[in-house]
Amino acid sequence: MPKMSGIEMMNRIHTLMPDTIFIFMSGYSDKEYLKAAIRLQAVNYVEKPLDIQEVEDTVRSAIERRHALEQARNAESLTESISAAHLALCLTMPYSSSRESVEDLSRRYCARYGSVDLFHAAFTVLLQTDEKEDLSPEFFPHLQDVLHDFARQLHLHVIAAEKKPNLFVFHLFRKASFSENTVKTITSFLSGHIAVKNWYISAGQIVNGIQKLYTSYSSAAIRLQSSFFYNKGTVLLKDPGIPAPAREDPGKISDALLAALKNPDRDTLQQLQERLYRSIYENPVLLRGNIQNMYYRLLDAVFTQRRIRQLPGSGISSGFDNALDALNHCFSFPELHDMLKSALAKYLDDVENYVPVNSSVYLIKTYIRQHYNNPMLSTKEISEYVSLSASYACTVFKNETGQTLNQYLTEFRLERAKELLADPRNNIADIAASVGYNDSNYFGKAFKKYTGQSPSDYRESRNQT
Repeated sequence: MPKMSGIEMMNRIHTLMPDTIFIFMSGYSDKEYLKAAIRLQAVNYVEKPLDIQEVEDTVRSAIERRHALEQARNAESLTESISAAHLALCLTMPYSSSRESVEDLSRRYCARYGSVDLFHAAFTVLLQTDEKEDLSPEFFPHLQDVLHDFARQLHLHVIAAEKKPNLFVFHLFRKASFSENTVKTITSFLSGHIAVKNWYISAGQIVNGIQKLYTSYSSAAIRLQSSFFYNKGTVLLKDPGIPAPAREDPGKISDALLAALKNPDRDTLQQLQERLYRSIYENPVLLRGNIQNMYYRLLDAVFTQRRIRQLPGSGISSGFDNALDALNHCFSFPELHDMLKSALAKYLDDVENYVPVNSSVYLIKTYIRQHYNNPMLSTKEISEYVSLSASYACTVFKNETGQTLNQYLTEFRLERAKELLADPRNNIADIAASVGYNDSNYFGKAFKKYTGQSPSDYRESRNQT
């Protein structure tokens, strides 16, 4: 060869790519080539003239060795990843309680990079996603990969783990110092590569030494606790400050709103809910649980007023149950406030469009709501409750509602059945009995006539949606 010998070339390749598998082929026996083949762990030393069968066997052996080497490397990489994730989780606990594990795992991590201490400067980043987000299995591994590649450009190491469902922790560190600008660069990059809509990021303070990394994690966790009061997609880099003293007391505004619900005026209620929002938004000294309880009371009051005024849908208890469930799963305060805002708007619209219900019709509907699960419930029993003859009760009800009494009863039962079918734990036969049907087959026919689907098909389509 003009610039280097075959042995020199293979030595160079081995230095650059140590996992390369070599096969020596030569027209003559030479001790230097044989020594090189042994040193480079060649699969074989094939002499010319070539034996085709020997060449095939040698190539096959080389392929098998390569596969075995890849499996070993993958196992080694997996072990290292598990070890790094374990270290990342240990660093979310006080150093005094995890010292032995941290020292052992960090020593092994640093040894892989030929360094005694890589944690001269470090900080922690937390990512929280909405529990309602359907995260793919590749969400976190992909995020780790892209952040690792980017951090390497800044000479930073990254170890990460899933602290708990929807909460991910990243520790970043290196042998040299860095500034807050590095923290901003990392969090900005991370925020641009999150493949879901609802998230918060917080970053802890920069610390020196692995012993102090828990301090950075703690400061990031404190900042994340205030995230509820900010818009989704916010990066929190500063500690919660004390809000301006000019803020109003949200408790007093809430009390005023509760009182205003009894004599609803659109302008008054809108002004109060806007003042309530301004008093709470980006006010990190408030506690999430206290605000959720406040909004629970307000929503409960709205639904109570709906029942008192006999507004449409006020008799179905699941309406408030669904609202309460949604309230408990709100990811942010703006999302929580939007629920109240919508409930108030609907309440005001229904109050303004309200047409008084005939007292007899109201009593009939009330009785049906209380006794619809009784399969023996009859027109006669209902009419006796309102002190009317059966024929007159049916006539009054039809004139006022446009439905026959039996149509209303059937519709009420089947609407309740639709709500129960939303929970896959409810057996269809049990649902039929709970809404007043002794015969589950008859229930199935009535349900299909009403909805166009069998109960099982309706449940499946609802769950898919």
